[in-house]
Amino acid sequence: MMNRINSLFRRNLPAKLLALAVAVILWVVVMNEQNPAIEGSYAVPIAVVNAPEGYKITKSDDSVKIKVRGPRSLFVATSAEDFRAYVDLDGVPAGKNDCKVQTALPQGFELVEVQPEAVTFDLDQVIQKRMRADVTVTGSSAAGTTVAKVSQDASFVTLEGPQSAIDTVVRVVGYVGLAGNSNDFDLTVPLTALNADGREVQGVRVVPQTTVVSVQLARGLSKKIVSIHPVLADDLQPGYQLGDVRTDPIKIEIAGDSKTIESLSAVDTETIDLAKFTTNQKLTVKLALPTGVTVTNPDVIVNIEITKKK
Repeated sequence: MMNRINSLFRRNLPAKLLALAVAVILWVVVMNEQNPAIEGSYAVPIAVVNAPEGYKITKSDDSVKIKVRGPRSLFVATSAEDFRAYVDLDGVPAGKNDCKVQTALPQGFELVEVQPEAVTFDLDQVIQKRMRADVTVTGSSAAGTTVAKVSQDASFVTLEGPQSAIDTVVRVVGYVGLAGNSNDFDLTVPLTALNADGREVQGVRVVPQTTVVSVQLARGLSKKIVSIHPVLADDLQPGYQLGDVRTDPIKIEIAGDSKTIESLSAVDTETIDLAKFTTNQKLTVKLALPTGVTVTNPDVIVNIEITKKK
């Protein structure tokens, strides 16, 4: 029985093989004519895998354009949601990195190209920083009164946010308006993180966000205009020299008992540490007021010129 089957199979074997080959060729031709391979493009959002914790992550592009090739019949039942583009951030260091975009395609498709092939990711570590919170008094109190004391319940705050943003914060401040008040008052004041230009730094959270400020007013105090004297520590780095030092304002109005202020011609600032500076600085510092002497706003700006020795 097996011999008869083998005999039938081998009989006219070359002709049978030729017929099979022709059938395969005809099938391929028919399929290519009826279902040819074509190309198509899809806009696919970029997903992120293995994102490190404790970082703010931004990317230069939110999506990529994927060009693929496949049988026409596959495109009929396929949409952009069936394709995947992603970047693996495992082991990527902090800072800006050009990361290759990887893809996952439905079965039957061939990748032609991805535009762009790489996307820039910025990994900005989220940190905390403790900083002093200042209160600035604006406006004027009622006639015949002056500010005797300003106190606040939160003298220090914690900044939370990306390191690149927190590094630009030079001060945290809340503003209190006197608005013609004639009596002592308390006020809840929002606290804002500011950069060197006096603008609010976005993306930084101040904790606590507010502080309660108590303003005490006094009557019968004498007033006087005096100069402001910036006090600088003698710790400038070797190889650098100190240039012009100016305060803004140059003079300020102080208040106090007449015997206390009559001998004052200037008030000092807090001591300014120069050890960490090698370039020009614009700093906000507090006045070091003698006992019994008050000012409406104890904060002044000191402009310091620092140059490298020739």
